[in-house]
Amino acid sequence: MKVCIIYESRRGSTERVARAMERALRERGFEARAWSAGQNPDVDDCDLVILGAPIYYERPLPGIRRFIASKNGLKGKRVAVFILCIADRFGKFGRRYTERRYLRMMTEPVEGKIIAARVFDGWIMGENKGTIEEAREWIMRVVEAFEDGRELGIEHPG
Repeated sequence: MKVCIIYESRRGSTERVARAMERALRERGFEARAWSAGQNPDVDDCDLVILGAPIYYERPLPGIRRFIASKNGLKGKRVAVFILCIADRFGKFGRRYTERRYLRMMTEPVEGKIIAARVFDGWIMGENKGTIEEAREWIMRVVEAFEDGRELGIEHPG
């Protein structure tokens, strides 16, 4: 199985999460590669496509949506989506807002089959080691779900 992780990052946190996922997959023998959306990688031979972006000014960085559009919405692909933000820190209302606004903005342009979505706790100063570990665990659950033909739904920090 080949897993392609496509991310958009401004200050490096989303790239660190994507690279942690890539390492976790490779450690377990999967073929995996992480690219910045700006590199416009070819995903035709990818079995599973992971898309990730941070939230800035109430929306995912625009490069990830441009990438999705440039790939015909990833039609025919199985896809998982993740975002980094801090809205979940504001309790159940923050969670609902995150799902209705931010995740929707990531999933709306995807025409492929979305099998999982995840909100990770973002950071501004200093890497969040907990987020990195959660990303490593999440990507393995996504791959297991992919192999079993299941869907994971939406997950939040904690």
